[in-house]
Amino acid sequence: MEQPEFLAIGHICQDKTATGMLPGGAAAYAARLAANLGFRTAVLTSTSGEYALNATFPGVAIENAEAPFTTVFENIYENGARRQLLHQRALSLTPVQLPATWRAAKTVLLGPIADEVSPEFIGAFENAVVCVCPQGWMRKWDANGKVTFKPLQTWEPLFEAGIISMSESDTGNDWALMNALGKEARLLIVTQGAKGATIFVKGKKRFYPAMPAEEVDPTGAGDIFATAFTLRFYKTEDVEDSAAFAHAAASLSVESNGVEELPTKEKVEKRYEQYLELFCAKRLVKRR
Repeated sequence: MEQPEFLAIGHICQDKTATGMLPGGAAAYAARLAANLGFRTAVLTSTSGEYALNATFPGVAIENAEAPFTTVFENIYENGARRQLLHQRALSLTPVQLPATWRAAKTVLLGPIADEVSPEFIGAFENAVVCVCPQGWMRKWDANGKVTFKPLQTWEPLFEAGIISMSESDTGNDWALMNALGKEARLLIVTQGAKGATIFVKGKKRFYPAMPAEEVDPTGAGDIFATAFTLRFYKTEDVEDSAAFAHAAASLSVESNGVEELPTKEKVEKRYEQYLELFCAKRLVKRR
């Protein structure tokens, strides 16, 4: 494959649900959305050889570091909070596994879900907009697979990325930490579920309200926001416009079930126009 326009790095996993196993992981949501939006898309991941990756992600170039097991998560939602179990984990990922031509990717999303993506990827690309989603670096699990929070020892390497995107819940709603990170990061996105997202640019922050949506499944919404924002920002270098586009994509994603029902380019663009109409009237977002 020639150089990707969008490259996702992280485990494509299986999410254990009441109706069976479904594709999951930040890389899965990111790659499927980017492909739906018409971008030349690639993924570096690790799964067992039994995972039908090409069938699940048509049109996406996949480099798979074959593992004995595919990563399996179980997400349990109770009273708006998520409890996670990690049942098994694939191999760790390092820049050594990266195809040479992929180092020229235009946009990159690092989406660890089980501490599997080396931070060395941040500096592995020639001239890309790199978005880091650190959630998976802040997870640990016990012998029973119960996933709990693990603080990062240092955030400094992440500041080399063009974009850091995370949920406020990733740090237990520690806004003192997030405000401090916002002063150091080039661009920090903090998603806040159905409320919206706060975006820091060189220490200055602004809140962007979410598009109202009929929530069916919130899994992956933060990854969708990060992906849509990164792709739009690469094109426009406009934070406000990119936030509107990302909210449009994320609102559509929560109205569907899983990776295979993510919105098309046409649907995202229509919802983006609706977002602008709704919030321009309130002077929250400028009309483009």
